[in-house]
Amino acid sequence: MTQIKQIKINTIEDSIKFAGELAQLFQLSDTILLEGNLGTGKTFLVKEICKIWKTYDEASSPSFAILLQYNGPIPVNHFDLYRINNIRELDNLGWEEHLNNGSVTFIEWPGIIEKQLKKYYKLKLEFDNQSRIFTLSRAE
Repeated sequence: MTQIKQIKINTIEDSIKFAGELAQLFQLSDTILLEGNLGTGKTFLVKEICKIWKTYDEASSPSFAILLQYNGPIPVNHFDLYRINNIRELDNLGWEEHLNNGSVTFIEWPGIIEKQLKKYYKLKLEFDNQSRIFTLSRAE
């Protein structure tokens, strides 16, 4: 795993600016693992990136649906695996097909799936007093 960038975020504006940087970096077929506690900004970043990419559908939290898809010039798969207990549940959803369909795929709570992947970005989001620390890495 190679660290690409670490940034301290103090304001919503800082988060939006960082989302813009990520939107320029990520490309079709990329998989991005979003790791962090509740409220660290995982879904917020996906929403902002989707706005930049002008998806036809507004991004929202896939917590109950497990998978949401947003169509647009850059199609997006957005998984939330918080309630998934084992890899068989993911197999029933056809997760591998979604990762190989030419979309950008964001995965919140990726612990159960990370070992199944070879190439991906990982964005770790952490609280630090009044700020957030975002650490972007890449596995190849």
